[in-house]
Amino acid sequence: MSNYSVCASSAALALILCALLAPGQKVHAESQDITAIEEIVVSSRYRSEKLSDVPDSITPFTVEEIERYRIERINRVASLTPNLRFSDDQEVGISTLVIRGVRQNRGTGQPPVSFRIDGVSATNNLLTTQELFDIESVDVLRGPQGALYGRNAIGGAILVSTRQPSAKPEYGFRLTAAQGKDFTLAASASGPLGDDRVLYRTSFRYQDREGQLRNAYLDNQYVDYKESVAFRGRLLFKPSERLSVDLRGQYLDQDGGSGYFMPGSEGFLPLPPPAAPILFGNPTYEIQSNRIGRSFVKSWETSAKIDYDLGWGTLTSITSYTDVDSGNDQDLDQTLFEAIDIVVIDESETIAQELRLVSESARALRWVAGVQYFTQDRYRSLATTFLGTPVPPAAQDLELEDFAAFGNLSYDLADDLELTLAFRYDEETPKDATQGRSETFNELQPKASLAYSFREGSLAYVTVGKGFRAGGFNNLAPGSNFLPGFGAESLISYEAGLKGTAAGGRFRGGISLFFIDYDDQQYFLFDQTGTQANINVRKSEITGGELEFTALPTDTLQINFGLGFTDSEIKEHEDIPGVLVPASAILGRKVPGAPVWSLNLALQHTYRLSDSMDLVSRLDYEHRDKTYWTLDNVDTQPAYDLTNLSFAIENERWSARLYAENLFDEEYIEWFFAARFIGLPADIAWPSKPRQFGLEYSLRF
Repeated sequence: MSNYSVCASSAALALILCALLAPGQKVHAESQDITAIEEIVVSSRYRSEKLSDVPDSITPFTVEEIERYRIERINRVASLTPNLRFSDDQEVGISTLVIRGVRQNRGTGQPPVSFRIDGVSATNNLLTTQELFDIESVDVLRGPQGALYGRNAIGGAILVSTRQPSAKPEYGFRLTAAQGKDFTLAASASGPLGDDRVLYRTSFRYQDREGQLRNAYLDNQYVDYKESVAFRGRLLFKPSERLSVDLRGQYLDQDGGSGYFMPGSEGFLPLPPPAAPILFGNPTYEIQSNRIGRSFVKSWETSAKIDYDLGWGTLTSITSYTDVDSGNDQDLDQTLFEAIDIVVIDESETIAQELRLVSESARALRWVAGVQYFTQDRYRSLATTFLGTPVPPAAQDLELEDFAAFGNLSYDLADDLELTLAFRYDEETPKDATQGRSETFNELQPKASLAYSFREGSLAYVTVGKGFRAGGFNNLAPGSNFLPGFGAESLISYEAGLKGTAAGGRFRGGISLFFIDYDDQQYFLFDQTGTQANINVRKSEITGGELEFTALPTDTLQINFGLGFTDSEIKEHEDIPGVLVPASAILGRKVPGAPVWSLNLALQHTYRLSDSMDLVSRLDYEHRDKTYWTLDNVDTQPAYDLTNLSFAIENERWSARLYAENLFDEEYIEWFFAARFIGLPADIAWPSKPRQFGLEYSLRF
């Protein structure tokens, strides 16, 4: 380590100690009263409930935490949530999300969580990478949530709520400047239109980043550049006390770098006999593609949410339309040589409808019932060029149709004992017009939980639930050996948990233990022909748990702690066409994709500067243990640690924040593909983001 790095690290640690150990003063009422932890109210069961009353493992984020944690995408949420991992790679719309060992399926596959913004499902997996701006709350629910949150909730749900239209005029502005010529401008406006019966809110976010990662073999050009524009508009009509209509429109446009994987091994290109393989002799773990990749994601979404109060319950209708277009042009072999290039086109249109009836809350018997309909047309094409020769593309014209009925019933068996029964029935039919194939997948997903309140604000619960994700058809190219389709997956999750508050409201925590019995778990693979495929691993088991708490040891210091653990084993597997590694090398190995251990710790200190101003210092530390990348567990990411630091001066109307992300410039691999599974010239690895210092200013009036 250089003398400069040592000095910088020492200075940073000194600042941390000064900020976090300063005696401070009791925070005044005008700025922030933290003599007790803020009570969290969630609506994960479509009714407002205290977090400590819901028998699920939930990590919530309030509006204050969203601002201080600088939550702008789901990757930041994941870094603060046990057993949730989010990785960016390949292009601006691609991500891999793993929750409790249940993982993302790329290409035309589906995510392992239901991702909802203001109750509207993100109906395309490319939308999980979108920027989160003007946000009120984020709740992460772990464990199967299909009964209430629909398709793909096999591993959980991520619920995002944007800020509501206000009855009084409100305006906000935020400007951020950071290393890499990374500039962000965001603004919002809200208020009534005429009278209180019609309210509006508009917000936008613009980002322009030159980048920090370079391709040393192409004149040191930046590869992680990005330009994005996002706009959201909402109108809230209240024609009567019983009826409300919420209209929402959102436009997203992301353009950025693509395909800057690093070779993780020396490359060679196999050729048909009698030709000898071409040995590349390329360096490893350097960005060296022979072209600067480019990618984009554009989407438009409109929705209408109508609520009608029936007196004894609320009837809700949610109708949404989503249009997504994306593209990617990159060097697929990620080496210095012109070997394999790829161009990806992905277009989809989705219509979704949900009808839901929710009973009133002040009864011993509370219930939810509803139906959902989903239809999507999606075209995806992957065209490769091999040694300068075009290869017939892997093209897929896919139609998806899903109908579901669901229900949830909670009954107070006694004042301190609640029984919850839930179910969801799905009938999903994918039709691949390119292959001329169609198949229907049906599944009933029951769930039951028993919760006991042994004192006010403390809850113990046990839950058994079934999760499901439909099968589908692979995007095949000529010459690929993968099967044309893949089967549905299902799991049964057993969970026990304990949550509550203590010490006069100065401590809030929870612990959960789970066991997952997994059938036909889906895994994503691809090959050099351009084929993107999912395969099924017949049987696996996952065991784990989470521990979370928030504590106020003093009036000026807040501690947040999270610990996640997953252990797993692949119990049954068989040889599958297209998979180049034999089943014998996979059987008995651990499920890849999630760290065995993950830990996050945050220390936040508030110091009163004046009657109207505070200095808020925050240290975030994250530890990620060994991660297995491949089904045979040969390739791993060693454990590493990440540290973020921020200092903010906060006023009721404005704040200025100096921050450092990845303070000690830790280098690690974000995601990894092994050549022996995918047939590329070399292993490929996605690089981590370097350290970034930035300054942020916000104004509210």
